[in-house]
Amino acid sequence: MNTSADIASSGLAARENAPRSPIAIARLAGLLYIVIAVAAGFAHFYLPSQMIVAGDAAATARNIVANEALFRSGIASEYLILLSEVVLSILLYILLKPASHTLALLATIFRLIMTAIHGMNLMN
Repeated sequence: MNTSADIASSGLAARENAPRSPIAIARLAGLLYIVIAVAAGFAHFYLPSQMIVAGDAAATARNIVANEALFRSGIASEYLILLSEVVLSILLYILLKPASHTLALLATIFRLIMTAIHGMNLMN
């Protein structure tokens, strides 16, 4: 005999296994693109303009020491970009797989390689 707990748990399991709507996945991918754009704008344009003094390494070092929180937030935004890129790669694979499984897989592999190289560059 089915109890109400059995019925509720079977309904939960069905919802967890249900495929996600392509529109919901596309919206999440778009949100990740916005996150990447904002974080990259901060890390690649705003932060260097505040920290780097062209031709004066000592002044640049002083700026970094004086604004340690800003410098660390730039590093955090780079990690946010990397994490968003990995999730975005998976979402784009899911979205593009119906068009061509092989091309979607190839694009995902290249995007993940790009993200790994970006991560290695961040270590420098």
